Amino acid sequence: MSLPRSLFCFVAVLSGTAAVACDNPLALPPARFDNEIDTTTIHALRGTPIALPSAFDIVANSPARTDRAEPFDFAFDIDSGGNALLVPAGALGLTNEPGILVSSDPFDSIVTAPLDGYVIDSVVPVRVGTVFIARSRTDQCSPTVALPRYGKFRVLELDLQERALTLQKLVNTNCGFRSLVPGTPTS
Repeated sequence: MSLPRSLFCFVAVLSGTAAVACDNPLALPPARFDNEIDTTTIHALRGTPIALPSAFDIVANSPARTDRAEPFDFAFDIDSGGNALLVPAGALGLTNEPGILVSSDPFDSIVTAPLDGYVIDSVVPVRVGTVFIARSRTDQCSPTVALPRYGKFRVLELDLQERALTLQKLVNTNCGFRSLVPGTPTS
């Protein structure tokens, strides 16, 4: 092992990061976070106070404000006809890595996020009961690997008066893992 690689491995061991990375620099660190089902609410991009979050950041597993240049993967809006729309970051002229994939499967039946098929550059209409899988922008998993994160969502409520969308969610915040079931993921 070369001196720079030896030094990296020594630092990795001291810092508590996966020593596995020393044997395989492309290896993902083990899952550190449990997948949990929760709810969140985001507000329409238009017609709501600017201080309300209008987007969702899968990497952080939280709503995000679009006025602060916070990173986000998809936003929510309501068109002039009262239709709820999910807007991937690419449809707003931002990175085209995040995507949305509407599913015909029930929320609880989705166990793994697919690798492809995501809408990345146009709005996706949704209504109460719509289930979708979302992919984040890539995130640095280790010094040598950057991969997206994934989550599954179900539209629980659409409040046209408040211009708010309430979602049931399960986001796998472990970088590179695609498992969408509760508990500690293994894949």
